[in-house]
Amino acid sequence: MRWLLIVVTALALMLSACGKIGSGERVAVVNWDKALQEHPQHGRLQKLKEEYSLLLDKRREHEIIGKTRMSNLVKLYQLKQNSKQNFLSADFMTRMMEKQTAEQEKLKQLSNQIADEIDRELAEEEKKLNEHYRLRLFNLRLKLDTVRMVPEERKKVEAELKAVQAERDRDRMLLMRHKFGLVNQRMEPHVKAMQQRLDAYARQLQIQMRTEMKKGSGKDDAVLQKVPSALKELLGTVDQELDKQQQAIETLETAIKKDMESVVAKLAKERGYSVVFHKYHMNVSADDITGDVIAGLKKLEYRTKAAEALNKRVAGGSAGEKSK
Repeated sequence: MRWLLIVVTALALMLSACGKIGSGERVAVVNWDKALQEHPQHGRLQKLKEEYSLLLDKRREHEIIGKTRMSNLVKLYQLKQNSKQNFLSADFMTRMMEKQTAEQEKLKQLSNQIADEIDRELAEEEKKLNEHYRLRLFNLRLKLDTVRMVPEERKKVEAELKAVQAERDRDRMLLMRHKFGLVNQRMEPHVKAMQQRLDAYARQLQIQMRTEMKKGSGKDDAVLQKVPSALKELLGTVDQELDKQQQAIETLETAIKKDMESVVAKLAKERGYSVVFHKYHMNVSADDITGDVIAGLKKLEYRTKAAEALNKRVAGGSAGEKSK
């Protein structure tokens, strides 16, 4: 059976070069991928591969998490061993970053509130600005749409329209800058207050951390020594399961391939095909036996299940006689 498939591949390569087959030979073609998907065990194979992929992802996740935790613990241990002052600085910077982020979020919310207040205060001014230009722009556009003009006069009106639009945009930009200036002005005392709170919090942290530095370092050494072996043991367990899954996949793939080769070889022998292509893209007259291969696979599966059932009954009968 394996020889037949090798011959098919070789002949396919030969046909690519010469483009024809002898007139006395019978040729068949089978859509190998389609037949593979119809194999009774294909669903089980896909499920095994999905389980293997999920298990592999789980292994990678465990490895990343484990190494990250181990790296963090080692860094923390080194900081404490090399210099407690370094540990103090790192912890200090972390807490200050969290505090600063929280303060900035409050400041952002306050800035949005002030901006809304200023928008309301300047709403009338903005409305007047828009009204000031609205009628001028409307008249110019209306004039362009309804009045017949010579090209020179039309260009003049169009230029005037663009000039008014540019003037309106400049006034809008000036109003926007005025708004920004007011926001910054009203936010200035709040920014100073925030900085004062951050300075006070920094002094408080320094006092607390200096107190903590006087305490014992705990049992960091014992914990660090256990981490690598625990990670190795965890990954080793997962690796064993991966090996079992891979072996099951390979075994099933081999069995499926043998089934398909067996059915193809049987059909080729019964019908006198000298060549059976898996797929081709050439103008070759060939019988499509994909449906027959699928039917043969189903019959093969049925016979296999029947044989297994018979073996179980025989084994059960033998066990009953022995018990007597």
